[in-house]
Amino acid sequence: MRPSRLERHLRTTHPALADKPKASFEAKRDSLKQGKLDGSGVFRQQISVVAEASYEIAMMIAKSKKNHNIGEFLIKPSLLCAEELVLGKGSANKVSQISLLNDTVKGRIDDLSQDTKDQILDQVRDSPVFAIKCDEMNSIAQCSQLLLYIRFVSGNCVKQEV
Repeated sequence: MRPSRLERHLRTTHPALADKPKASFEAKRDSLKQGKLDGSGVFRQQISVVAEASYEIAMMIAKSKKNHNIGEFLIKPSLLCAEELVLGKGSANKVSQISLLNDTVKGRIDDLSQDTKDQILDQVRDSPVFAIKCDEMNSIAQCSQLLLYIRFVSGNCVKQEV
């Protein structure tokens, strides 16, 4: 952004920050750079038990082929109620931290599917031989879908993935 536009943005949108010296913004930038960043430069939170539970529940939702918002409206309230009844009122703190929002579940499912795809591609790359078969099918709504069947050697057995 050009300095003149940045100054105008600062004065119009953030008037409380407009009088701060440039050094305070540079210090803030440097402190953020020292945080844990992954390869893309995005802040990466450490995977905790709560995040692992969120991934496990997202996997169950995906396998059951239910709407993603079932976690937010059915699973999480059920977990909170059961934990409160079994362990007491003060113990629902950890379970309430599990994020089961619609967008979170969708993101977790996307992460899981990308990880599965990466694992299969790694196995195919390590295989001495492989075979690919392409097939096109039309769904009920007349949408074309491309299916790829891949057969490869993994260890001492032949595997097939779709």
